[in-house]
Amino acid sequence: MSRSTLPRRLVPASRAVAPFCLSLALAWPLAGQAGVALLQPPRVIDGNQPLTLTLVVSADGATRRYRIPDTLEVTASSEMQAPVRLVLWREVSGPAMVNLRRGEHRAIRYTATLPPQLRGQVRLDATGIDAAPVVVTLNRLPQPGEAATAPPAVAAKPGPAGEAAEATPVPITPVTSASATAPAPADLRDSARLSFYDPMYFIVGAHDGANAKFQFSFKYRIFEGEDPASKSLFDNLYLGFTQFSLWDLSEQSKPFRDTNYRPSLFYYLSDTGVRNRAISRLSLAAGVEHESNGRSGDESRSINTVFVKPTFYFGDQNDWHWRVAPKLYAYVEKGDNPDIAHYRGYMDLGIAYGRPDSWEFSATLRKGTRKWYGSVDAQVTYPLARLLPGTAGYLMAGYFVGYGESLLDYNHKLPWQFRIGYALSR
Repeated sequence: MSRSTLPRRLVPASRAVAPFCLSLALAWPLAGQAGVALLQPPRVIDGNQPLTLTLVVSADGATRRYRIPDTLEVTASSEMQAPVRLVLWREVSGPAMVNLRRGEHRAIRYTATLPPQLRGQVRLDATGIDAAPVVVTLNRLPQPGEAATAPPAVAAKPGPAGEAAEATPVPITPVTSASATAPAPADLRDSARLSFYDPMYFIVGAHDGANAKFQFSFKYRIFEGEDPASKSLFDNLYLGFTQFSLWDLSEQSKPFRDTNYRPSLFYYLSDTGVRNRAISRLSLAAGVEHESNGRSGDESRSINTVFVKPTFYFGDQNDWHWRVAPKLYAYVEKGDNPDIAHYRGYMDLGIAYGRPDSWEFSATLRKGTRKWYGSVDAQVTYPLARLLPGTAGYLMAGYFVGYGESLLDYNHKLPWQFRIGYALSR
């Protein structure tokens, strides 16, 4: 088995199941599997040592048969850092299939070296296995009498039947692969009650005078029900707030050219459960939104809209994949700027291609209803922790051309801008 191969799913099956049904069970993710669990490691573990996870399979209600993979793949996520894929190898060689009678269980240990960019509290989600995630805190301080650098982790390499397993080094993680079939967990940014909404960044440019562009954006889940998988309206209602500013750094007093405020109330599902051969995940948001620049007189700008925004993910979300998010909206009120649809249109089309722990290339496209009015707002981001372990966020470069970078200039085409800086989220 190649070490770049993804782990096969653990699938219990009755001994009486026909081969065709067994093949079908192996080909699709299971909706629920009470007989499979990850044991919670110690809450605080030595980050300089190999990570060890224990997978437990059991037969609580009836005789079951499990296929035990040689590798266990997990997604490791720490706050404000890009997720990292880890492949853990089975510590001790064992049978590929195990049969358990009622009441029996089997524990299998897997191990891998932790990459240096993981720091602090880390959440570990098993890929392709319906098991609850575990959370650990990494302590990377050298222990008394120990070296600061841990030796490489080892895993058991299966040998001929009846012979002892031979220890071989585990490859350095993260591991890349384009053959994943299991969907990734829903965006971990959405697991907190107060979380990121739109990208948050601060970038600076100098075309036609020094200037800066920055944005803050959060969302808050109003009510959290008893069922975390609930799709009801009340259980998934959010308040959102985004503040966007253009800052003129070339003037003596360095004034803000424009600041836009965008509060919203919306229904949001991070994962609707829709999947097929093309779509690996579908998110959905729909609600009402107000956007204004807080000014009066001739410089007052304001719109109220209703919107729906599906987000389609294509490909393995732990690897290189596409994200397409058309935000469709209708104007409820636009008295301060009645012709804004001529320049902005009725849709913001977001397109992105990237990998969680590497580069992401994204753009938001607008097309007005008149002539060639519209805009392109493009970004390139890269996880800062890949360059400076222990940091968070992303290096960012942005390019804007067209009409309406802010509400004040919705009907003006300003000089194109290229800016670089830092992003908290993307």
